[in-house]
Amino acid sequence: MVQSTERHGVRRRGGLTFLSIVLAGVVLAAGCGQQDSGSEAESQPVATTSGANLVPPERLLGLDVVQNYFPEMERQTATSENTTASDAPDATRMVIYEGGDGRRVTISVDHYASPDAASTAFEQAIGKSEVVQGFTPLPAPADVGDKAFAGTVTQGADTHIGYGALAGEYVVGVTSAGYPATPENVGKLTELTRAAVEKATTA
Repeated sequence: MVQSTERHGVRRRGGLTFLSIVLAGVVLAAGCGQQDSGSEAESQPVATTSGANLVPPERLLGLDVVQNYFPEMERQTATSENTTASDAPDATRMVIYEGGDGRRVTISVDHYASPDAASTAFEQAIGKSEVVQGFTPLPAPADVGDKAFAGTVTQGADTHIGYGALAGEYVVGVTSAGYPATPENVGKLTELTRAAVEKATTA
């Protein structure tokens, strides 16, 4: 329906649908608020103990690649399942990188049984984003997966920038915490998201 398309800010380019309304709140909550950044987290990565199926680590970008875009990131502080993944993925993984000043970059990869299942989960997450307080959409990045989204959430003095993409059987999320939504930071996160999608789908 036209009304629904306009409400979600859907743009079509080259036969692909790009979404300017973002599930930033969902991805940002997953990537930036779950793990404690205390001394134990600094000393070694934290692994999940829930028994959930994890996406192989080689499908996520390593610290060295993240540092190409955000050189102030110093360490990986956590790796675990992505407990906020929509619907019922076959496997998930979330990795958090942190700098000495507490700023963070998070990458999540969720794998689904089929492209249709991934697309359904992607759309569900977009619906959840509409109720996130402080959410502001950003222009959807072009040529990132099959569908892409972007946005920011500011609550108090804390700003998160969130990007994500649907790519076949995968939903990939990349977020930053502690960075203002300047054109430079938005551009770096766009390129990091593009790299994360390529890694997840070709590893």
